[in-house]
Amino acid sequence: MFEKFRSEMREKQRLKWEKKRKNGKQSFMIYHGVLKWGGTMFVLTNIGILARHQKLHWLYVASLLIACPLAGYVWARCTWSIHEDRFYGAKKRQDSIKRS
Repeated sequence: MFEKFRSEMREKQRLKWEKKRKNGKQSFMIYHGVLKWGGTMFVLTNIGILARHQKLHWLYVASLLIACPLAGYVWARCTWSIHEDRFYGAKKRQDSIKRS
């Protein structure tokens, strides 16, 4: 489906990804997805509401507190899959260069 959006992973990107993947998939999803992405979206959404001078309702805040980390988890899971595909593609390419 997203074949036309694929790009090769450069050496610098591959080394960075190797560092991140050493910590594991679950760690990546919790830190980068739930905490960083989900937390940032939660804070920015609440700031946007306050900037429009609207009152924060507790039910809205509670639903954001559930939805933002959940969306962050989904985002991190998709990101992990994309980077793993690119990483293995770059690794295969590197192995074929070494063989020839």
